[in-house]
Amino acid sequence: MNKARIIAIGQTLGVLILMSFGAIFMKIALFEVAPITFAWVTVGIAMITMSLYTFGIRRERIPKGLTKQVWFFIIMIGICNFTISRFTRPLAVQRLPVVTVSYVGNFIGFITMAMSIFILKEVPTIFQLIGALIAFIGIRIFFLVGPTSYEFVGILFILVGIVAVAYTNNIARKLAIVTNYELSNNIVSTVALLIGGTLTVGIGVLIDGVPQIYGWKNWAIILYTAIVTTSLGLTVWNKILRTLRSYEASILGASTIIWTTILAVVILGETLTDYKLIGMALMVIGLVLVQVRKGRLDVLIERLKRRFSPTAST
Repeated sequence: MNKARIIAIGQTLGVLILMSFGAIFMKIALFEVAPITFAWVTVGIAMITMSLYTFGIRRERIPKGLTKQVWFFIIMIGICNFTISRFTRPLAVQRLPVVTVSYVGNFIGFITMAMSIFILKEVPTIFQLIGALIAFIGIRIFFLVGPTSYEFVGILFILVGIVAVAYTNNIARKLAIVTNYELSNNIVSTVALLIGGTLTVGIGVLIDGVPQIYGWKNWAIILYTAIVTTSLGLTVWNKILRTLRSYEASILGASTIIWTTILAVVILGETLTDYKLIGMALMVIGLVLVQVRKGRLDVLIERLKRRFSPTAST
């Protein structure tokens, strides 16, 4: 393994651990700050920091002559990733243990895979189907004791958010294809953030007016979420994808459940049962299998058809 890959893996794990801390801090802040307020204020600060980084420090510019299709993709990434997802996550964290939010949130990989069948016309592999099956068995085990009605609403919020982000994962890849991978990831992320973030801030101001945030601790958490988990997270993720393959980054991303669980137990005092640990382990195994690209299902079906067709036996 070369030095660049080792550095990229270290950077990925570092930013994932920082994001796990962000989930814990968010839970703490939401005891005193309304979820809608937390969402729009953090997005507003992230818009400023990402704009300064992309247009000020890096001096990147939006290319002229972008097609309507390209703008459509960027707008949808902005709305799904920086409006829908940013509102639903704090609403979910308020209602659920952080471990549960992290666990359900990690199923974004499976939803992305399912959507890619229709959006990108990609056929899943045998390993991907087996991985999805193992992960969904894990869901049944993790929720052996069913959630309360209050918690169930929180789970619905998570699902809405990860479906939105899974959609952006697919159209982001489609955007890269139609632009021949020539459009800067920083530009896409920043412009999408400005579009979706403007909508988020607008909705938040209409609901809140002046944000009711008191105490240095809550402001520190909001700044951490905006600058570290959003702005720094986007920047580092764009950078490491130049070195690591997307499936490698996705496998490393599955480790967030480990870091978040450890931090939630130590800092928040959340408890884990044996069946939840088993469900989490099955989810991680499933996520790893989903990254295996060998053994395409359509190729296997075609081979079986040829092998067992009447003409094959004559």
